[in-house]
Amino acid sequence: MIPKIHFFNPGHETAILQGIENYTPPANVQRMIKELAYLPVWYADPTDYVFTEEITSPRFFSLQPKELKPFATLISHNEIIKKGYKLPQMEATPWGLSPHSYHLFKRLQKEGNLDLSIPEWKDIYTQLTHRKTAADCLEKIRELLPDMPQPVPPKFCNKIKDIEKYLILQNAPFILKTPYSSSGRGLYWLPERKLTTKDHTWIEGAIKKQGCVSIECALDKQQDIAMEFYSDGKGHIQYEGLSLFSAGEKGTYTGNILGSQKYLESLLNDDLKEQLQQLKKTISEALRQICGSIYKGYLGVDMLIYQNKNGDFAIHPCIEINTRYTMGMVALRISQKYLASKARGEMSITYESKLGEAYARHCFMKKTYPLEIEDGKIKEGYLSLCPVTKDTRYRAYILVY
Repeated sequence: MIPKIHFFNPGHETAILQGIENYTPPANVQRMIKELAYLPVWYADPTDYVFTEEITSPRFFSLQPKELKPFATLISHNEIIKKGYKLPQMEATPWGLSPHSYHLFKRLQKEGNLDLSIPEWKDIYTQLTHRKTAADCLEKIRELLPDMPQPVPPKFCNKIKDIEKYLILQNAPFILKTPYSSSGRGLYWLPERKLTTKDHTWIEGAIKKQGCVSIECALDKQQDIAMEFYSDGKGHIQYEGLSLFSAGEKGTYTGNILGSQKYLESLLNDDLKEQLQQLKKTISEALRQICGSIYKGYLGVDMLIYQNKNGDFAIHPCIEINTRYTMGMVALRISQKYLASKARGEMSITYESKLGEAYARHCFMKKTYPLEIEDGKIKEGYLSLCPVTKDTRYRAYILVY
């Protein structure tokens, strides 16, 4: 198997919207890319490489417990330029493919004289990344499972008056979403049917930047879940696993539950398990029809368990589709590769606005929850997935218990 060279580029949906090779991510995303650059090591194969502009903590993985090794190899921009010709044939595998990440790998290929296979950027990927794809997938699921109660798909509007019409016809509260966003970004809540001046400003700005917004009725969320898949680009969709995750009040991703698939399923209401089995097959088929012959790579379908007006639990089967690696996929691979069979835990991504706070929390957790390894797997304890220094703001870590 050809080794992969991974690259962590979160927020690639915005890069796709911009559609330019010289795209510059917002400052907070640039910081996340830098501070969490090592994250792909935890889902990569030991023969793979992980690209980072610079290796800030070269001893980080050598200091990890020997039972967790071997790891993929970190490689910086300078190293590729100096010894690219000595590297093996590789396949470029960014977190998310965009014109920006495509041209980044093309540049590395040229500067390092690499024998590198780079997935071609296709204009249709812009369409696939749009939230309309998730809405189309939801319609497919409704067609394939007509007897399963499901929410009404979102409505896409490019004028404020269309949103105002929707508000009159439906019940509050509502959620507005920009079409090129994910992981809780680009969301805006409307608690009432009447738009305020602040609401008008947000909507006008979003439509100006992205052409339209979607609107849908907010649901009484009980649990965020997702299904992870792999598309071979030849019409076959492979189910990878279930993901249970958490999000803050504004919808921003905060973490995943770690554990075996059996354990994750045990956390769900018994009445929903049969529905999930049906949805596993149905979503696979819907994805096959929509993107199975177009897109090659991992993708995650975000879903929702909610309580309806009758007090019953129900599943929203397709809130958004992420045509990229996802944190759910990272959690799935960590659970499979590194956790003891009965171990449970959480994977978290946190941000501290005050410098030094992330480092202080890291030191406290490392001391309070020492790592325990049993039979080569993590039994319990704290493990940081990326280096943490006094300048760090973003942390990625697991806590196993």
